Amino acid sequence: MFYKAVTVLGNPDDAEDAVHNAMLKIIKHIDVIDTSDIKRLKPLCGVMAKNAAIDISRHKDNRHEELDDEDGNKDGDGSPEEVLLKNETYDIIVRAIRMLDEKYRDVLILKYWEGLREREISFLLGVPEKTVDTRIRRGKEILRELLETEGING
Repeated sequence: MFYKAVTVLGNPDDAEDAVHNAMLKIIKHIDVIDTSDIKRLKPLCGVMAKNAAIDISRHKDNRHEELDDEDGNKDGDGSPEEVLLKNETYDIIVRAIRMLDEKYRDVLILKYWEGLREREISFLLGVPEKTVDTRIRRGKEILRELLETEGING
C-alpha cells in the first residue's frame, strides 16, 4: 500500500497519510469486503491506497487554487441562505440513500462517495461488473424517484 501511495505522491509523509486514509476506508466498509480471499483482498488494498493518494494529490492542487473573497468565504460558498439550503438538500439525499436496499446503497456509496470504478466495486463485492453497472443504474433511478417525492429535482 505504501509503495502504491509513494508512486503517486512521491513524498513518504504524504504516502503515510494516504495509507492511513485507505485503511480507514477499508475499516469503514469492512462489512462489504470479502476478507476470506486474500488473493482478492491484497490488490483491493493497493487500489484503495492508490485512490487515497490521488485524493491527497488533488486536494493539494486545489488548495493552491482557492482564493478568499472579500467576506472571507471561499469562492462558491455563497450566502448563508444558500449554504443552509445546500445542507438541507444534502441531508435529504443522505436520508434517501439510507432508504435504498443494501445492494443499491453499497454500490452508490462506493461509486460516488469513495470514488471507486465499476471494475473495483465488482472486485470488492465479488459480483460481475455488469451487475455493478445495473445496480448503479437502478439505484440512481430509485433514488431519483425518492428525491422527486421530497421535491428535489435533478
